Amino acid sequence: MPDFITELWSEKHAILTDIYELTQHQYTYVENNQIDGVLDILAQKQRLLARLQQVDSRLKHSGDQKGGSAEDTRNIASGLPEIVRACRELLEKIVQVEQECHARLEKRRDAIATELGQLHEVSRARAAYMGGNAISGGELDLTL
Repeated sequence: MPDFITELWSEKHAILTDIYELTQHQYTYVENNQIDGVLDILAQKQRLLARLQQVDSRLKHSGDQKGGSAEDTRNIASGLPEIVRACRELLEKIVQVEQECHARLEKRRDAIATELGQLHEVSRARAAYMGGNAISGGELDLTL
């Protein structure tokens, strides 16, 4: 088995490990409603995802360089069962945490929408209550 294939799988594993660690930090930021932190993490993950895409492309085409097919590449990967399994496990963990983050962000978004709707209703009730007694902007009521 070519060493460069082993190196590519090792690089893929390292990138996935970095993404998983960032995803854990992202979860903490989501839990604490620190959106700036989430955005910073997403920017870092985007760079790692671009690297991962490059590695995956090189893995896919590694069989082509040797005159082999995609099936040959899979067969080579089967010779690396431990690292391939570890990559798949990391990917599953990443997806799970991402889904949890997504669900929590949606829940937070819905809570904010509800609060804004209630605030709007309070504002309308106040305006109706004030009716004609409201002082328009720029006027000063000096009556006693």
